[in-house]
Amino acid sequence: MKIENGERAKWLTLLKSVKFFKAFDDSDIAVFLDTGDVRHHKLHDYIFREGENGDSFYVILRGSVKIIKQGHHHEKKEVGNLEAGDNFGEMGLLMGLPRTASILTASDSYILKINAQDINSMPQSTQVKVYRAFAEFLAMRLKVTTEEKVFPNFY
Repeated sequence: MKIENGERAKWLTLLKSVKFFKAFDDSDIAVFLDTGDVRHHKLHDYIFREGENGDSFYVILRGSVKIIKQGHHHEKKEVGNLEAGDNFGEMGLLMGLPRTASILTASDSYILKINAQDINSMPQSTQVKVYRAFAEFLAMRLKVTTEEKVFPNFY
């Protein structure tokens, strides 16, 4: 849904409270409201499925999702959870690869969807902040994964 003018202040406040947007100022966040698409998803809605093409990333504004991977024998396994403030889908957007997992809502959720065209239409200063946020998120994910592999029984 596109944000109506009467609701902009409410959504601006909400996005400012989400950790993904901490490095963004009000004018940057306004760009997200203008270009992005906030979607309401009910419990157990798929946002996308493993193997689908992806040119968008998502930020959870309210709610939570499960990360689901399909095994060799087509069994599905939950491999992680994400909560409000977390983002997902950046690998598909950045690399143009099919989705590496399915994302299923774990609660009633509001999720902001931003596609590659949206990012490309943003002012360059905002684009830099988006890609920096991706880099920080991916670096943290790599750090956690490395620690789990190096010290699997420590955590």
